[in-house]
Amino acid sequence: MKIQSFVAIIVCSLICLVFTETSVAQTTPARQTPELVESQELTVKVLKLYGEWNYDEALPLAKRALVLREAALGRNHPDLVPLLLNLGEVYKAKQKLSDAHSSFERALQISEKAFGADDVRLANILDRLAFLAFGERDERKAEGLFARSLAIREKAAGPESPDLAKTAFALGELYRFRRDYSKAGPLYQRVIRIREKFGQKDDSELLKALQGYLIVLFGQNKTDEVGPVQKRIAELVGDKGPIQGGVLNGRAISLVTPAYPAEARSSHAYGEVRVQVVIDETGRVIEARGVNVSGTHGALITAAGNAARRSRFTPTLVSGMPVKVNGVIVYRFVPQ
Repeated sequence: MKIQSFVAIIVCSLICLVFTETSVAQTTPARQTPELVESQELTVKVLKLYGEWNYDEALPLAKRALVLREAALGRNHPDLVPLLLNLGEVYKAKQKLSDAHSSFERALQISEKAFGADDVRLANILDRLAFLAFGERDERKAEGLFARSLAIREKAAGPESPDLAKTAFALGELYRFRRDYSKAGPLYQRVIRIREKFGQKDDSELLKALQGYLIVLFGQNKTDEVGPVQKRIAELVGDKGPIQGGVLNGRAISLVTPAYPAEARSSHAYGEVRVQVVIDETGRVIEARGVNVSGTHGALITAAGNAARRSRFTPTLVSGMPVKVNGVIVYRFVPQ
C-alpha cells in the first residue's frame, strides 16, 4: 500500500471553496404525482443525511429520488437538475469523482438545452465541474470552466457583482498556484473591491483575497505595494485567533508520511483522510483532527492524525509578525 500526502495550507483551498459554494439542493416540482411526492420526501432525507456527513446512507436515497423524478418527467426535464447536483455532491463527498463528474456533466447538458448556453443557472454547475477538474490536476480544463462561469456571471450581473466574487477568487487561486501572477493579481483586486463594498466588516472572504493578493505581490517583487495590504490584513485579523485557511508562506519543514497501519491491512482499507490542523507561531502543530471522514477506516484516521501532529512548518507571518494559522493536510492511502 502506497501513501501519498500533500499539504493544503493555503489562503483558501479550492476544495474548501467547493463546500461553501455548493450545498445539496431542494426543489418542489410544479405538478405533484405519487412519484414526485416520494422523490421530494427522499430529497429531504438526503439533505439531512448530507448535513450529518452520512454519505453512505444518503447515496441510495439520492439515486432513488432521481429515478422517481425521471419516471415522472422524462430524462431531460430541467427539474432533474437539482437532483443530479445532489447526487453529484454525495458522490464527491464519497470520493467517487468519476460518478460526480458524470452527474454534474449531465446536469450541465440538460441546463444548456433548457435554458441556453449563457444562462446564469449554468454558472454553479460549471464551478462544480471546474473544482473536480482542478482536483484531478487538469488545470487547463478547470481554467476554461471557471472562465466560462465568470463570463456568464459578468454578463448577467455586471463585472463588480457580489455574485461573481467566489468564481473570480477561485480562478485567481488557480492562476496563483500556477505562479501566473499577472493573471491572478487583477482577479484578487476585483474580489477585494467587491468584498470591501458589499461584505461584512470582518469578512473572512475579504481576508482570504487580501492574503492571496499579498502572495502575488511578493511573487512579482512588488514590495513597495505590500504595505497597505499588510495593514488591511492586520486590521481584519485583530485578536480573532488563527487565520482561517492559512497562507502559502507557512511551508512544511518536515511533513511526516504515516506508515500504512497493520489494523487496516486485513480489510484492504484505502482512501483519503483530511486532517484539519492548527499551527502555532513557531510552526508546531498544536491541534489535529480528521474531518469529513465518514466511512473511513479508523486506523487510517489515527495514522494520519499522528503524522500531522509530528509535522513541522515555517512560521506564518502577517505584517512581519508570526501568527497561528488553520489549514488542512490531506493524506491519501492509495493501493499500489
